Amino acid sequence: MQYENIVFTKADQVAVIKFNRPKAFNAVHFGLFNDLIKALEICGDD
Repeated sequence: MQYENIVFTKADQVAVIKFNRPKAFNAVHFGLFNDLIKALEICGDD
């Protein structure tokens, strides 16, 4: 899945989520929060 505000990688049982909004100094906003929730749901399914 492609994300607009985060970089998400998962290998075996290790997931890495990086905020990717350098112009906004990685400030949390609605779009970033939604991407984060989607990535965490994928982690929870594993």
